[in-house]
Amino acid sequence: MQSYKVILKNRPYMWLWLGALVSRFGDSFTEFGLAWYVLGRSNNPLDVGLTFLIFRLPGLFSGVLAGWLLDRFRREAVMLADNLLRGLLVMLIPLLNYASLLSLPLLYLIIAGLGALAVITTVGSRAMISDLVPPSEYNFANTLDTTQGQLSAIIGPGIAGVLVALIGPLALLWIDSVSFFFLAAILVLLLRRPRSLLAETVSTPPKFLRQLTEGIRFTFRSPLLLAMLSISFFWNFGLGLFNVALPFYCQTSLGVGPAGMGALLAINSAGVLVAVLLFGPSRPRHPGRITCWLLIAQAVCYTIMAVWPIFWLVLPVYFVLGCLDDLGGIYLATVRQHFVPAHLQGRVLAFYGTIGPSGTPLGNGLAGVLLTGLSAATLVGLAGVPLLAMGVLWLSVGPIRQIKE
Repeated sequence: MQSYKVILKNRPYMWLWLGALVSRFGDSFTEFGLAWYVLGRSNNPLDVGLTFLIFRLPGLFSGVLAGWLLDRFRREAVMLADNLLRGLLVMLIPLLNYASLLSLPLLYLIIAGLGALAVITTVGSRAMISDLVPPSEYNFANTLDTTQGQLSAIIGPGIAGVLVALIGPLALLWIDSVSFFFLAAILVLLLRRPRSLLAETVSTPPKFLRQLTEGIRFTFRSPLLLAMLSISFFWNFGLGLFNVALPFYCQTSLGVGPAGMGALLAINSAGVLVAVLLFGPSRPRHPGRITCWLLIAQAVCYTIMAVWPIFWLVLPVYFVLGCLDDLGGIYLATVRQHFVPAHLQGRVLAFYGTIGPSGTPLGNGLAGVLLTGLSAATLVGLAGVPLLAMGVLWLSVGPIRQIKE
């Protein structure tokens, strides 16, 4: 607790953390509201799936440019412009609907714009850790960042579900627009701080292209960053397999239906929160090796769930899986912040945010194919295979096992 008090006294970072937390709650309201609005309008689940796809896909392509902007200009200013623009775009959806001008193609166009811009604040808030927090407190900042995501994931959808019933789905977007402007106000305050890093000056198109891809080239020149990127990709790939298998697993293997699935998701998030708050700020002597062992332990949890699909057994195992989930991510994020120069943080993080999460949709697609011939329990077991492979590989060879505190 004494160590937590240090970073809690870091007012610039805590204000940014609070603004990002409110914004994440707003994002969960918008995703929830749009899903129910589209479903109520077309009554077609495919349209709902397309909504989520259009929201997430553009960020995979806009990340490189977003990273360059965050490194080229003052990060607070870039994030401020992003939040003001997205706040206006979100407000535009209910306004167009009230004027009976909101067609589905126009809605999808606005959603694509929101998805393309969202990566700016996601990457920027993480890149600013190195601007606002001394290196000795990186672990604490990364722990709070993980906690922020879990809090919004646990509480946000529940509140959104109640509000949809009370005020309707599109009314949630008004709340989200306020969250954008709240974060924008905090960024205005942070802009009053002296600028800590002068970006390079862009003069000619060739230099611009070199700067645009510098984060990618820096990553590919580093065996350590490539190894960490492979862990991120294959962890997300396993998660993609599991996410598709979970509803079928709950329905056919466990026999507990949606209520049981909700209980599993809640207990998993509780495990994440407990573990990151207790162990996230710790500084293990060999964080790379610890991360590899955490991956292997997660694979064991998936195997237990596959071999013994008994709800009373799966419940505590899934809690333990949550405890193991994000600790390695916190430790490796701290390593990356120490390793990557401050002026490249935006571009390297944006590249990570493009490649790492792309494993999830690939896992989703493969899971849909595999479920036609395999049981859901078998697919749950397969979700642990990429984690086991990464854990064993990087525990045996390569730079990750050599990382020291």
